[in-house]
Amino acid sequence: MQKFNIILSFLFFLSLNAQEPNKLGSLFYLEVNADVETEPVFAGDDAADDMCVLENLMNPEKSLIISSDKKYGIIVYDLEGNKLYDYEVGRINNVDIIPSKSNQDKYLVAGTNRTFNSIDLYIFNSNGELEKNIVREVVPSLKDVYGITFYDDNYNTYVFVSDKKGNVEQWSFNNDESSPEIKFERKLRFSSLVEGIVADESKGKVYIGQERRGIWELSANPNLSDDRKLIFKKNKYFKPDFEGLTIRDEADGKGYLIASVQGSNGYLLIDRKSLNAKIFFRIIDGDKIDGTTETDGIDVSSIKTSKFPNGFFIAQDDDNDGLNQNFKLVDWNKIIK
Repeated sequence: MQKFNIILSFLFFLSLNAQEPNKLGSLFYLEVNADVETEPVFAGDDAADDMCVLENLMNPEKSLIISSDKKYGIIVYDLEGNKLYDYEVGRINNVDIIPSKSNQDKYLVAGTNRTFNSIDLYIFNSNGELEKNIVREVVPSLKDVYGITFYDDNYNTYVFVSDKKGNVEQWSFNNDESSPEIKFERKLRFSSLVEGIVADESKGKVYIGQERRGIWELSANPNLSDDRKLIFKKNKYFKPDFEGLTIRDEADGKGYLIASVQGSNGYLLIDRKSLNAKIFFRIIDGDKIDGTTETDGIDVSSIKTSKFPNGFFIAQDDDNDGLNQNFKLVDWNKIIK
């Protein structure tokens, strides 16, 4: 089923290029096909949400996708989209991942668990096996936990977590996996729903997507000012909701902050250094794999494999041609040539 025909795509292209330069500057629009799709999640209706990439630096071909099924738990896929493992741990909404500081070939995965209204921290091994849940911190100060991300600088590890009331909390992790503890550091308040959060360690910043308004930049250090800057806001071309956020990290601080713009059924690339919007793209139907619509979570990886020589982009698909929802992978070289 084709979701976007040629005429609509052409009209959308014209509208993007007709916008005022002082809002977006010169913005390039393109359409791409997915290269891989995962097997569907277990639950029906709106169940797939977020994902993170376990980058296996020793064996890139064995890198994995750790995803949320928000009515079931966590599902692990390989880069061909095959289900490897699933864990019925509760209604996990969003996930993020960093390498373990204590154990080689182990990874720390954070999740918002709406069954317990908790911040969960898990240890996964490089095969994608969940070894243990080391933290389950119930947070009654948040109403229905939602988005989550790590901020992992040279000295500290933090977790940012949001709820459906516009609250964002920052917690610190002691990096002791044998006696793990997390501690509340500060609360940030927004006037409406917040989900997408991503940290940029090279800049010491955290980016927060306020779904009905736009994308904010703040200091990731809890001891510095809470002043915030709205770096991109909704307009007649980019309609809410602003959902998932991720960062493509390239050398010397280069790369892109990427946002899924659910109301416009596509993805916005913002230059990481200048914070100027550069590219908007959609994933459309191909010969074998359908496109994406109304995406929630996204991620990006620069891991180099035979199929993805410069990494890949991955997005949740709301409408998987009548099947349960799933995730689509796109070769990064299709987006930035």
